[in-house]
Amino acid sequence: MEKLGINWALLFAQIVNVGLLVWLLSRYLYQPVLNMLNERTNRIQTSLQEAEQVKAQLARAQKDYEAEVARGRQEAASIVAQAQERAKTQEVEIVAQARAEADRIRAEARTQSLQERDQLLRDLKGQMAALVTATAEKVIGAELSTNHDKLIEESLAQLGRQN
Repeated sequence: MEKLGINWALLFAQIVNVGLLVWLLSRYLYQPVLNMLNERTNRIQTSLQEAEQVKAQLARAQKDYEAEVARGRQEAASIVAQAQERAKTQEVEIVAQARAEADRIRAEARTQSLQERDQLLRDLKGQMAALVTATAEKVIGAELSTNHDKLIEESLAQLGRQN
C-alpha cells in the first residue's frame, strides 16, 4: 500500500477525526438545529391550526351575527306591525270619540238655538201684545177723535223701528 501512497496510520487518524467531527457536529450542531427546525415547524403547524380555528370561530360568529340581525329585523318588523295596528285602533277610537263629541256639540247647539228661538218668540209675543194693546188703546182713543189712519201708520212705523 505504500506503493499507492497510503499511510495507514494517517488514514486511520483521519477516519477517527472525521468520525469524531461527524459525532461532534451531530451532537452539538445538527441536533440542536434539527430540534429548532422541528420546534419551528411545530409552532407553524400549531399557528396554522389556531388560524383555522379562529377562522372557523369567525365564520360561526359571522353566522351568529347574521342570525341575530335577521332576528332583530323580524322583531323590529313585528314591533312596527303592532304599533301600526295599535295606531289604527286608536285612530278608530279617536274618530269615534270626535264624532260623538261633534254630535253632542251639535245637539247642544240645536237645543240652545231652540231655547233662544223660543225665548225670542216669547219676547216677540210680549212685545206684540204690548204693541197691540198700545195700538188698540190709541185706536179706541182715536175713534173718538177720528184719526184712525194716522194712528195705524204710527204704530207700524214704531214696529219697524223696534225690529
